[in-house]
Amino acid sequence: MKNGKTVIIVIIALLALVSCGKNTVLNPDANDPTAINFGTSNTLDVITWNLRNFPEGTDLTTLKEMISALNAEVIAFQEIMDYNAFMDLAEDIPYYAACVYSATDTYRLAYLYDTRSVTLNNQYTIFENDSNPFPRPPYILDITWNNSNYFIINNHFKAYGDNYIDESDSWDEEMRRRLACQKLDNYISTSLSDKKVIVLGDLNDQIAEPEDYNVFLSFLNKPEEYYFADMPIALSPTYSNVSYPSSLSHIDHILITNELFEDFENAGSYCRTILAENWMLSWNTYSSTISDHRPVGIRISK
Repeated sequence: MKNGKTVIIVIIALLALVSCGKNTVLNPDANDPTAINFGTSNTLDVITWNLRNFPEGTDLTTLKEMISALNAEVIAFQEIMDYNAFMDLAEDIPYYAACVYSATDTYRLAYLYDTRSVTLNNQYTIFENDSNPFPRPPYILDITWNNSNYFIINNHFKAYGDNYIDESDSWDEEMRRRLACQKLDNYISTSLSDKKVIVLGDLNDQIAEPEDYNVFLSFLNKPEEYYFADMPIALSPTYSNVSYPSSLSHIDHILITNELFEDFENAGSYCRTILAENWMLSWNTYSSTISDHRPVGIRISK
């Protein structure tokens, strides 16, 4: 982590992020009800998307069209149940290459990245033998974009719970998610210090909750080091902007380290939930043939 900035300066910067319009745009394509376009040719566009038991019940033709329309540099996926089906999907999408990990046989994590603008340096998993906090080991993509190095950490945290952290039960869902955050914080601090890191995925909990049962305090209590780019959504959740609208929950998140703060303050940078159902003109159609999660994306302008 960078140590040059004082906490006060960073807190002011973070407040500016929340208040500045360019970073709170939730649906800039509202004038076109079918548009899900996200990426541009001169920004780093990264998306997290839980595909719910892919490819079971998936409209593959429509999914391919949607991925192309998103036009992102990197898309991190969760719940890939069939390795071969995902690789076949990637082969049918021009310019994209796939990475799927082998740490689990089901509920895999995966990536698609645009080979025109992204160079893959490495891919690897961490905490493979630590299934309590990580039922799906985090999957790291080490890439170069626009001559800069980035590390993307894809996650799918333990689901369910009761909004209560049971300190006496190490298998309590909230305990496991809190421990996952603590371990990720420690890993980033020791292994990816001073690197541009994006932590994302289906984290299965909400970030704007009271401290008593907020599992993300390892990040939230270090505003000089981390920022949830989707915090404006979490602070003002509506059916039209959360990632999991069936229960009005925002549980898919994007966290950045302070090495990206300055870029995220640039004009054109923002984070938003992508209303992917607009492509199909119906939430019911989308949720039955693609996913029950909406994708969440971050645009970073250098």
